[in-house]
Amino acid sequence: MTVRIPLLPPVVRWGLVAGVAAFIFYASILSPPPETVVDTAQPGFLPLDKWRHFVAYATLGYALAYATSTTWDGRRWRAFVLVVALTSLYGAGIELGQSVVPDRGFDPGDVVANALGATLVLFWFAIRPRLELTPVSQWISGSNSTESKGPSE
Repeated sequence: MTVRIPLLPPVVRWGLVAGVAAFIFYASILSPPPETVVDTAQPGFLPLDKWRHFVAYATLGYALAYATSTTWDGRRWRAFVLVVALTSLYGAGIELGQSVVPDRGFDPGDVVANALGATLVLFWFAIRPRLELTPVSQWISGSNSTESKGPSE
């Protein structure tokens, strides 16, 4: 059984990646939120700060996986490693950038939270063979078609 999901045009998919990456950059480097008591609260076993990193980089990983869905088809597990590596490297780069921002610093725990969040994209790659990515116009109209591949998506 396959599930049809809409395949947005490449410019929209890559815009989503850029938007998520830009939001992370803005919130981490340009306008870091002030630390509050909520940041040091420990829901479960980790401070809320680490959960934010986990969710942000999971979101970036999913955006990147979706953007490259048709590009790396057939090499799913290599694509998984590449998406996790790129997302984790971006997170490490952001942490390095924070080391030069006043009142911020490099936190190895954040790097780990970023990488763990990025690995959550494993679920996308696990179910990817059961997904039929259909161009939006065909998905809306409900017409059956095969998966769109190629530069004109």
